[in-house]
Amino acid sequence: MKISFMTFVAPEWSLEEHLTAAVRYGYDAIEPRCEADHAHGIELDTTKGERGAIRQQFASCGVELTTIATSRRYALASDHELQESIDLTKQYCDLCADLGAQNIRVFGGMTPEGMTFDDAKKVVAGALHECGEHAADRGVYLCLETHDAYSLSSDAAETVRMADHPNVCINWDIMHPYRHGESIETAFSNVREFVRHCHVHDGTRPEENGPAGWELALMGEGDIPHDEAIRLLATIDYKGSLSGEWIRALEAEVVLPHDAQVLREYIARATG
Repeated sequence: MKISFMTFVAPEWSLEEHLTAAVRYGYDAIEPRCEADHAHGIELDTTKGERGAIRQQFASCGVELTTIATSRRYALASDHELQESIDLTKQYCDLCADLGAQNIRVFGGMTPEGMTFDDAKKVVAGALHECGEHAADRGVYLCLETHDAYSLSSDAAETVRMADHPNVCINWDIMHPYRHGESIETAFSNVREFVRHCHVHDGTRPEENGPAGWELALMGEGDIPHDEAIRLLATIDYKGSLSGEWIRALEAEVVLPHDAQVLREYIARATG
């Protein structure tokens, strides 16, 4: 099990600054967030030469680039928008391959007005299958996040099953199913067959219990039992990353060392 962090922890940092922080705090990997105006320089317009240099930059400091996080989603109202998102997804798969990354994070998205959720799942599954074909040729996996309309692990897993492609998997964002009322055990049982990447970020429950209003917290200081999730992941010998995603919520120089230490403790207890 690896520990990682997404570049949202400090969008203004250069790639070198992110890599330096990863080495300083003992992270195995970094997850660049694309399509969000971050300063790391990893985007679709990164040239072939630049991609080779970035790949070497990661290798030289012993930090992995396992996953690229995108904004791609497929529950879209028009065929034109859908095809555009599929085409961009394929380009991101090419970017992953050039950089040596194996995973691309994608979303199902919210269900458009006038479309049923069942129909939206079919659209998303069809897009994932098509993109999975392209990804497979490049050794890349699509990871549908438990997010948006697919926050419940049961819905994400059903959609991935419908996609019916070995290169279509799940990014288990541990917070989202939990805040929508699923237990960690239930969510794990639904995603265990497909999970290839995980997002981790602790949070505090709002006074009025429900999915909205959660605030991010340092690992172990919130209400989400990540230690239980990691214990369950260890039972399937999970080899992917636990990637910290803190969207401008916590100071980088505070959350990075703290969460690295706590996650390492959870992993040690789970695998001990």
